[in-house]
Amino acid sequence: MSNKQIILFLLISTSISTAFLLPKLIEEPLYTIKETSIENSPQIPQLTPSQLAEKQKYRLISQELLAQIITRKDSLDLRGVRKWGQFEFLESLKLIKIGDQLYLDTKYQQAIAHYNTALDILRGLETTAEATLEASIKSGLKNILQGEVYEAQEHAQTAITIAPENPQAALLLRRIESLPMVLVHFREATAHQDAGELDLAKRKYQLALALDDNFSPAKAALKKVNKTLRDRDFQSLMSLGWDKLEKNQFQGARNAFASAKTLDKSKISVDKALLQLETRKQQFEVTKKMELASKLELDEKWGQALQVYNDLIQLDGTLVQPRVKKINASIRSDLDRQTKAILAAPLALSDKKTYIEAKVLLDNLLGIASNDVDTLKLSGQIRDLEKLLKRSQIATEVILQSDGQTEVTLLRVSKLGVFARKTVSLRPGKYSILGARTGFRDVLIEFTVDIGSNNMPIDVRCSEAI
Repeated sequence: MSNKQIILFLLISTSISTAFLLPKLIEEPLYTIKETSIENSPQIPQLTPSQLAEKQKYRLISQELLAQIITRKDSLDLRGVRKWGQFEFLESLKLIKIGDQLYLDTKYQQAIAHYNTALDILRGLETTAEATLEASIKSGLKNILQGEVYEAQEHAQTAITIAPENPQAALLLRRIESLPMVLVHFREATAHQDAGELDLAKRKYQLALALDDNFSPAKAALKKVNKTLRDRDFQSLMSLGWDKLEKNQFQGARNAFASAKTLDKSKISVDKALLQLETRKQQFEVTKKMELASKLELDEKWGQALQVYNDLIQLDGTLVQPRVKKINASIRSDLDRQTKAILAAPLALSDKKTYIEAKVLLDNLLGIASNDVDTLKLSGQIRDLEKLLKRSQIATEVILQSDGQTEVTLLRVSKLGVFARKTVSLRPGKYSILGARTGFRDVLIEFTVDIGSNNMPIDVRCSEAI
């Protein structure tokens, strides 16, 4: 017979005994009188009232013990005691059976002794049940870690039989149900890891943990793989950053180093790399700006070159070369500005002070040219300034016409008097001529004598009577 059939048979037997025999025993008189002849039967001793009371007491104790025994025995049966405590349980049943016979023989004290011994065994089995439950769960967890599916199932079944509502036992059973697939994923992950296929290994470990997130071997292995992947990606990003830095691709290098820092903030190598990046970037910018300034100097764009040097000094006040180069650029920029201004306004040379300043400017330009820095633009500026200075001093004949009645004065030059036609020699510049006549409104005429141009005759006469 199977264990279940044996348990069912015992339960039914116990129930029948309780239902039919126990009431009978309770109602049984303390002594019986058999209908036998006086001649054939011995004389039954008569019990005293105290003896009757004592027997009644022990019978009630026996009944109470039997009630406890039945409750505990049934409870243990439901907890699968025959699987994990069969020897002790069967021993208690034997004692109960002997106690029952003693009870039937009205030997209540002896029955009580057997019942108490059986009850002690059952109580011990209840304690053992808790210890067995704890041990089964512990062993089942160990089996899971060792990949022992069958053994784990045995321990889980024992635990769930002892305590169907125990959450740890229920969790153990669920974990064991998924254990076969967990082990498949775990072993595949290990193979990928051994082959250096870390991304595939990571995926398989994750699949294993998705089925059982308490499977510590997969947890530990995934942690190790993740660290290896982080280290690999960190080194890859750092290498990319250094490669970008060597190519002066500073933004790409910064992005790579920043990404590496997100993977491991504890690495001081990232901070050092970022510091070196900033230093290299500044050096690169200084070099490029110095190259630009040199080109601007060659093109004689002194104002722009000066601005570049100022920017460099503002960027890093400790730079020496921009400060030195700035001195020459500042001088040349100033001379270039003055030269352009005079060449753009040649008539200003009619002013004596301006003419003297232009002569000084020309001497400065000649001095620069004599120091082997003569350039096409500088030569052109010297040539144009020399020519302009010479031509600014060459007088041009200007024809003045009048009515012979108007008094004509060339302001800041001389009084010309009354005439009908007169020719005067004037150097290039701006002039004002005043005409005055009694009884007529004065006239004021402003005109310009251009360099090297033929000027139109100027008519000066007062014709508007007052």
